[in-house]
Amino acid sequence: MLVHILNRFLGSSNSDRFKADSEASYERSRANDFEQRAAQHLHDSHSSHFEDHETRNAMWYYLRAALRGDQEAQYKMGLSYLNGQLGLDRNYSQAEKWLAQAAHQGHLQAKEELNKAYNNLAFS
Repeated sequence: MLVHILNRFLGSSNSDRFKADSEASYERSRANDFEQRAAQHLHDSHSSHFEDHETRNAMWYYLRAALRGDQEAQYKMGLSYLNGQLGLDRNYSQAEKWLAQAAHQGHLQAKEELNKAYNNLAFS
């Protein structure tokens, strides 16, 4: 009971963190689903309308998960900005921002992508 009171006093609780992690995980899962559907539509019918809709939904769900602190979603947003994917224009400052956030949380692939981008002078 004392721990619960202390956590409430400090403004965060394990249940709040668990809930945020669960929500971010759900958002990322939905993004993956939409991204796979977009790829399937592209492969099956070459219908850009469905592909665009699915791609846009994937991007929004990745963004929501990234904003909730999901390092995999942050990595995906960084790659998408770096390569102009998920309907996003290339934007090196946004790519650097998202990759750095994921790398800061220990995402190894994000660290590698940042190093490659710095070595290729994509970021200044």
